This record gives sequence, structure tokens and C-alpha cells, in this order.
Amino acid sequence: MICRLPFFRYALIAGIVGMPLLAGAMPAAAKPLDPQENSLPPAVNSFAAYLKAETNEAMTAAARFARENKDVLAAAKSRFGAQIAAGRALLSGQKARLPILGKDASAMWEAWTVEVVSSWAKIERGAHDALDWIATWMRNQSLSDQHPETPV
Repeated sequence: MICRLPFFRYALIAGIVGMPLLAGAMPAAAKPLDPQENSLPPAVNSFAAYLKAETNEAMTAAARFARENKDVLAAAKSRFGAQIAAGRALLSGQKARLPILGKDASAMWEAWTVEVVSSWAKIERGAHDALDWIATWMRNQSLSDQHPETPV
């Protein structure tokens, strides 16, 4: 333990001597921050300027690309224009057929409704006939139970 004591003594002396040196540097490092330095508007303005610069750069590149590829863009525009015109003509033809299809669909709906009503009436009559038969059979069963001599 005696061996370590001189080391601590030197460290303590170095700390005491170095304290004024650090104290002189502290006020310079601890100066208060400018309130405008970390505020939101400058950060927003900086970001807006960055976006503006990037947008201008992208627009310049797009304009250069358009100038360099004028013929390709014109060919694509004419091809897409032709496809759009063909689609428009197809839809116009379908639009003209729509009233006819509507009338056909309406007629089919009416015919289907009549058929369904007719079929339902047949099913209902069949169900009533089946219930009547079951009721008759049940009455006959109860009569045969009352007369044991009648074979079943």
C-alpha cells in the first residue's frame, strides 16, 4: 500500500495544477448557444433550399433527356395515342350496344322471374300433396293401431 501512495500523490498534484488550465478553457467551451442556431425555421429553410436545388437538378436532367430523345418520345406518344383512340372507339361501340343489352337483360330477367314463380308454385303444390299424403298415412296408421286384428 505504501507503493501506491506516491502514485496517488502525483495524480492529486497533477489534478490541482491542471485545474486552472481546464477552468480557463471551460468558459470558451461553455458559451451559451445562440437561440437562432437551433431553431426550427432555419432548419426548415435549409431543407426547403435543399429540395429546391434537387428539384431544379431533376428538372434540368429531365429536360436534357427530353431534348436528347425527342424522336423516341414522339414515337411513343403517337403509339400511345393510337392505342387510346382504339380503346375509345371500342368503348364507344360498347356504349352503343348498351341499350340493346339492357333491353335483352331486362327481358331475360322478366322471363326468369316468371319461370321462378311458376317453379315455386309447382314445388309448393308438391309439398302440400306430400303433406296431405303423410297426414292420410298417419291417420291410417292410428286406425290400424286401434284394431289389432288388422294386419299391417
